[in-house]
Amino acid sequence: MRMLELPIAISVCVLVVSVEAEEKAMTDEQQIQGTWQLVAGERHGKAFSDELVKEITLSFTKDVLTTKNKDRESNAKFRLRPETAPKGIDLTMDGSVGEGIYALEGDDLKIIHGEVGDPRPTKFDPKAWPTSSLLILKRRR
Repeated sequence: MRMLELPIAISVCVLVVSVEAEEKAMTDEQQIQGTWQLVAGERHGKAFSDELVKEITLSFTKDVLTTKNKDRESNAKFRLRPETAPKGIDLTMDGSVGEGIYALEGDDLKIIHGEVGDPRPTKFDPKAWPTSSLLILKRRR
């Protein structure tokens, strides 16, 4: 019986390592795809109400970001800039580009961005960027 346990244990370890390697090999553009629920955030220094937080989802599909708030929906083109430090995100809407930064860790996503024309934030500190919006998101399953 013990002779069978070792090959099974090795197979399980190999499977776990290969799944982890596959997840790590995915680009940020691949990992961000899907729908995200807002769990907290603030705009211009004011926290979003619990009611508002429950209503907002963001969906990343290819290079389009769709934001839904109750029955309202808006679309923007997005471009991730993972090569910058911190990682950058550009949102283009109606021909205008807004610059932000993001942190993507598994099912957690954090974005901070200012108004169109504002410089790209350099850290996740809304107090340092008074016209910014901070979004804390969780992947919806």
